[in-house]
This record gives sequence, structure tokens and C-alpha cells, in this order.
Amino acid sequence: LFFGIVVIMTYVATGKKLYVAIALFFFSLSSYISYLLFAHVQTRVAIWLHPWDDPMGSAYQIVQSLFAFGYGGVFGTGYTSGFPRLIPEVHTDFIFAAIGEEFGLIGVTFLLLAYLLLFMRGVKAALLLTNEKYKLMAFGLAITLLLQTFIILAGVTKLLPLTGITLPFISYGGSSMVSSFISLGLLYALSSKER
Repeated sequence: LFFGIVVIMTYVATGKKLYVAIALFFFSLSSYISYLLFAHVQTRVAIWLHPWDDPMGSAYQIVQSLFAFGYGGVFGTGYTSGFPRLIPEVHTDFIFAAIGEEFGLIGVTFLLLAYLLLFMRGVKAALLLTNEKYKLMAFGLAITLLLQTFIILAGVTKLLPLTGITLPFISYGGSSMVSSFISLGLLYALSSKER
């Protein structure tokens, strides 16, 4: 998350694609080295690539998450009619799977549209600002919200390996909730500053 924010903000500030290419090279290299050195990284990659090799062990969470999405279908099971407690730590990392189960594809789509709307409003606020420092800050806050949302949703849906970060404004966790609302408050303050 932090690396992605730094790379995107550097590109926004400078406009140089070379910095992004260099960053992606070093990210790939450091990811490979981390995979070789750390056992928990190897476990997360193994769960990501082959969750069905150990569905009752280390891959239990992601397998239950996939079942929850499948069980929810298009319309979902209904509020409190699903089985989110089958997923360990559902209130933190895997709250999106519980939403997908109980509200289905339609509920998930509305949630994604809400996050996209927040991001677009943040970008709009950034574009309206004349001060470059405030403009970069507003865009950075908006991209942080979007990138954090993307990383956790990609992990829960098995698009990327799990990272353990929280879903903004929804996942349990006091510091995550406070920082998300501070970011939203700063965006509001920056957008009203120009008016």
C-alpha cells in the first residue's frame, strides 16, 4: 500500500514514466527476494496460487470466502441470513466476503460504486485546487482510499495474495476507521477551502 502510494504520487508530481518502470522493477525483485527469505510470504503465495491443496488448513479463510461469494449469488442470502462466521476474522480482512454473501453481486456492485464515487470526488477536489501542495495532498488521499480498497478486495477474491489490510470505513479496527475518517475530513476541508 505505501509503496504503491509513493510510486503513484511520484508519477503524479513528476509525470515521468521512467520512475514507475524503475519502481516496478525493484518491487518485482524485492518481492522475489522476500518470497525466498520469509516463510509466511511463501505461505501466502501458496494459498493464493493453490488454495484447494489445503482447504481445511492454511487456505481455510480464502476457500470459505470463495464459498461465501458463490453462495451469495446475484441477489445474496439477505441481511443476517448468511454464514459469515464460517470465515475466521470475518470482521477484519474478510468483511467483503460477508457482504458478498448476504447482499450478493448487486450489493457488492453498490459498495464498489460508493468507493469509486469517493475516489472521483477526491480527484475532482484535487483538480479544482490551485495550490500544488494541496492538490497533491488531495489526490494522495483519494488514491490511498482507492488503492487500499483495491488491495483488500483483490486479496479476498483471490486476484492477489492476501495482505491483511482493512477495508476502509467497514472493517473492524479503530485505527483504520479513524485514519479513514481523517482522510475524508481532510478531503472535505481541502474541497471547501477552494470554495
